[in-house]
Formats: sequence, C-alpha cells, structure tokens
Amino acid sequence: MFSVIIPVYNGARCVDDAVKSVLAQTFEDWELVIVNDGSTDDTLEVLKKYEGDGRIRIFSQPNAGVSAARNRGMSLARYDYYTFLDADDVWNADHLETIKSLVDKYPGAGLYATALRVEMVNGKVQEEYDYFRGRSEEDVYLRDFLGEYNRDKTAKVFATITICVTREAAEKAGGFPVGCKIGEDLELELRVAAYFPVAMTKKTTATYKKLNSTATKDVSFDPDWGFFEGAKLLCADETIPASKRENLRQLMDWFTMRRCRHYLIEGRRKDALRAFKDTGPSVSKKDKLINLALLIMPTALVRRIFAARWRGKS
Repeated sequence: MFSVIIPVYNGARCVDDAVKSVLAQTFEDWELVIVNDGSTDDTLEVLKKYEGDGRIRIFSQPNAGVSAARNRGMSLARYDYYTFLDADDVWNADHLETIKSLVDKYPGAGLYATALRVEMVNGKVQEEYDYFRGRSEEDVYLRDFLGEYNRDKTAKVFATITICVTREAAEKAGGFPVGCKIGEDLELELRVAAYFPVAMTKKTTATYKKLNSTATKDVSFDPDWGFFEGAKLLCADETIPASKRENLRQLMDWFTMRRCRHYLIEGRRKDALRAFKDTGPSVSKKDKLINLALLIMPTALVRRIFAARWRGKS
C-alpha cells in the first residue's frame, strides 16, 4: 500500500528514532525505502541492523540534496502511495492508519495530509493546523485546494512528513525540484494541487523537531524560494482550469509580499524593493503599507521586529 521514503544525510544521531516510528505503525502494509544521501558520519552503521528486515531497503548515492534523495526513493518505490519522513522527525503510531482512512474516504485525491506537532527551538510545542480551529469537520476534501489556500492561508500543508502523494500525482508533478534550497515541499504540493484534489485531516500524526532540523536551521528566512519559477509554469499551463490558475497567481502575489519582508531581514534592500514593485494587485493595502514602512526602516530595526515576532520559531 504505502512506500515510506526517508532521505538521510549525516543522520546517525537521529535516524534510528525515525525508523523505529515506522516500525511502530499500526497499519502494517508498507515498505521503507531509505536513501543515504552521501552521509559522511556513521549513518550506514546505525542502519545495518535493519538490513535483514525484508520490508526495509537501503540505498546510497553521492550527496545530491533532499529533493534528489526523495525522487530516487520514489523511483525505487513498489507501491502507489508515497509517504515521506525525514531522518530527524518521527511519526505517531497511527500515521499510516490515518492516511489509509483518508484514502478510503477520498479515493480521488492526489495528495493527503495530516496535522503536525512542532517542537520549537525554545522547547515550546505547538500543533498545526490552524485551518481546522473553529471548524466542526474532522477532515476536508478540496477539489480546488489553491482556491481554499488563497482564501485561508492556514490551509497550508507544507510539512512533507505529513503528506502522502499518489504515484500518478507525483509523476504528473515531476517530483521534488532538485536544487531548490528551501520550498521544495511547497512547489510539489502546488503542482499536485493544480491537477488533483487534496484531502486533509485535523488529526495530528507526526512531530517535526525544529531543534534537530538541518534543512531550515540556517535558511528559515531565505527569500530565494525556488517555487516561484514552478508557479509561473503552472500559471501558463492552459490544461489547468482558469480559476485555479488565477488563485495561484493571487497566492504568488501574497508570497511576493512576504518575500519583500524576508529580503529586508537579509539586508537585501534592492531585492526587497524589486519584490515590492512586483507585488500584485490582490495583496491588501494594509500589507503593502506595512512593507512600505519596513522599506523605510533601517535593516537592524526590521530584524529586531521579526526576531521579536518569531523568537523560538526559526
């Protein structure tokens, strides 16, 4: 049923916990594909004890990045539903069982997602989705996820460790974008959502350990998000309904507005000004005025404002 894909780079200290969380799943119809992405530590030594388990296959490749490792895992997968777990995170025991329930209820979706538990760098814990707060539904089936995300930004499902993508959807989307430093998960999800419905549940089934993360520790505010180019291609694809493409354009206006702020945090004022000018008409006057005010402020002050807002979260 499920092909579980774990990319790992120098994960000797944590990959064992990730594998154990897969072994503990209450739903047992799965295989585990581990792609060692050029680790230089004792990762392979830690994984040796699993070599006799027929459900687990371990492959090694020269370091090529997390997207390439996940794509290789998908190319080696035997099943038609791809799930992903990073080496420094863990699943609850009912993660696959929860995804299976979504698949049974909404067989037409291309992407399924559960809620996420986040352990912050300051030790605090929070649960996402904010999307389901105040809603009576336990789950939703969205034929146009892009439209819903455009209306309600808390609908985001970017945590790769909570998603399941069908083989058909992954092939249509072209897999994860190789070379994308940050935002590769979002680009894949935008591509899938452009062509397929999305099903989500409010149930929390995974823990993202931000303290352990190497993927976002140094680039959480990196504004060179790779998904902008991919979004342009989607907006030009006339096989996608016009309403979806318009929702995506408006979403990218919103991301451009945010990109301006992130450039300012990095001290890249020329890039910030360019992003400010590129911000489309769908962004609110309030957000544009905030960005204009930030553009006038010294970089040090902008950084203090964001540090106060996001302390412990990035």
